[in-house]
Amino acid sequence: MSGFGGRAAVAVVLAAVLLFLAWGLAPEAAVFRDAQSQHALLALAALVKLALLLAGALVAFACRDRLDEGNPARPAWALLAAGLFATLAGQLSLAPYQLVSGQSPFPSVGDLYYVLSYPFFIAAFLVFLRAYREAGFPMGSAAERVGIVAGVGVIAVVLAVVILRPVAAGGEDLLERILNVAYPVLDLVLLLPLALLLRIALRLGTSRVGLVWGELLAGFVFLCLSDMLFAYLTALGQQHVDPYLHACYVLAYGLVAGGALQQLRLLKA
Repeated sequence: MSGFGGRAAVAVVLAAVLLFLAWGLAPEAAVFRDAQSQHALLALAALVKLALLLAGALVAFACRDRLDEGNPARPAWALLAAGLFATLAGQLSLAPYQLVSGQSPFPSVGDLYYVLSYPFFIAAFLVFLRAYREAGFPMGSAAERVGIVAGVGVIAVVLAVVILRPVAAGGEDLLERILNVAYPVLDLVLLLPLALLLRIALRLGTSRVGLVWGELLAGFVFLCLSDMLFAYLTALGQQHVDPYLHACYVLAYGLVAGGALQQLRLLKA
């Protein structure tokens, strides 16, 4: 991001991330130990996530509007915006509980929207790949692309075994187990086209386009990691992991919104 508004937004995201990390690292500190303080921190996390998701969705849709009707990347930005709006709907469903009672129920109706966001994100990445191949971006040879997908696939299988084994064997109710399995599986599927897009971003280096996509895709990497950590740690019965998850989600949404804003500025230039 550039300009005063951009710097202020970056400062807010970084401050929130550091605050939640401090909460996780020092939960017994006086400032974090009080139940009222924890409620206030959860409310802050809810509001920051809502703001970042709304900004990211609106900016992604604005990117779509800046592209010509026949541009192959136009529907990809629309799909990305739809995924972010679905995630926003999920967060909006949770926000009343978090703001009023200081609780984050799971499962909840919000999970319907969170799960719904994945088909949009996966479709968006696939359309981006097709659009950038047609535009002549550095896609690499077919063998390189197959190698990347195969390598990520192997890693995904290993992660699935590590993560899903305790999740599937957990003592939660059936719906909770289903969701704790569904999120990591969907994240691992999302990582396949994401890896190919990251490869393009790395080939573009420190160009403005490369930096835009590096920021945007890094946000989705953190989003996937957050979901997988949530499922894994919940299944293991780990306590007091919420602060770290808040930090990861805020960073993820901030990077996605920032990358989309950078892209919009490129389109306006």
